[in-house]
Amino acid sequence: FHEPRLRAVPDTHVYDVISHGYGAMYSYAARVRPRDRWAIVAYLRALQLSQHAQLTDLPADERARLMAETKP
Repeated sequence: FHEPRLRAVPDTHVYDVISHGYGAMYSYAARVRPRDRWAIVAYLRALQLSQHAQLTDLPADERARLMAETKP
């Protein structure tokens, strides 16, 4: 899920794959409620962001705090 192609797909695509399946993956529509499907999409996006975040993505105050903690 960290490939640029998968990071670029819309949230609705991920939701649809969970709902209807894709390739060898079967549908989880009967097993996962719609609200939980959206929660899975949000969790996936959080994981993607955690692996590709830049220091400039942080708010200025958080960036300053982090920089202060890393100084010797």
